[in-house]
Amino acid sequence: MPVQSPIAISNRTIDHIDDADPLEYHGHWEPVGVARVYNTGTSAMVKFAKRKEQPFITGGGLGDDKYAFEQLHFHWADTDESGCEHTVEGVKYSMEAHAVHFNTKYANFDEAKNKPDGLAVVAFFIHASGDKDCPEFQKISEGIRNVQKINTSASLDSDCLSWIGLQELCKHYYTYKGSLTTAPYFESVTWIIYRAPIFVSMGQVNVFRNLQSCPKDETKKIVNNFREIQKPEKDPEITFARNAKPKSKL
Repeated sequence: MPVQSPIAISNRTIDHIDDADPLEYHGHWEPVGVARVYNTGTSAMVKFAKRKEQPFITGGGLGDDKYAFEQLHFHWADTDESGCEHTVEGVKYSMEAHAVHFNTKYANFDEAKNKPDGLAVVAFFIHASGDKDCPEFQKISEGIRNVQKINTSASLDSDCLSWIGLQELCKHYYTYKGSLTTAPYFESVTWIIYRAPIFVSMGQVNVFRNLQSCPKDETKKIVNNFREIQKPEKDPEITFARNAKPKSKL
């Protein structure tokens, strides 16, 4: 049964899989089309346009279903010591990025968002550490500087999600059935949460805290835009893809 998200993940209560089907990413950082970042007033959101096909994921716990990219957004706090939504063994990271995808068996995100198999959200922990910028993340953090005002947008390089590739994407992720972490909290999400964080500089995280959240008051900023840990009555079924099967050769 799905549960409300986010949750606290403990390695003591999960199933480890050593021969998981590889989770496959297609097109997420290809240098084609147009990328834009938006200040929505509640987060920073990245979307793609002018592509023949949106990026998609398949495989892993998703089976043969194909989930198309809808948008990516971020959660953060007013300090570097918290800001993520999920935790692993109680550890909190500075940010959590969510790449939202919808099942292409449905016509679009709106049709899919409340279906039990409608959405797949890939979560990446991002942690502020020191002053050395992460080069791959720089395209995002520089774009954030151009959307300080609410309801503004700016162009990004079309390969602005290349930092996702810093992960070993085919494995080392947790999966469970949960919900959206923003209203209306539909329990329609297959969560894919990578264990290892992506390290960026403190400055690259801090730029997010300058985003304006109110059109009439420039002093009000987007901070602490994360949902607290939910505590389900029954522990959800969580799996960890410890290793992935080799890709079959055609």
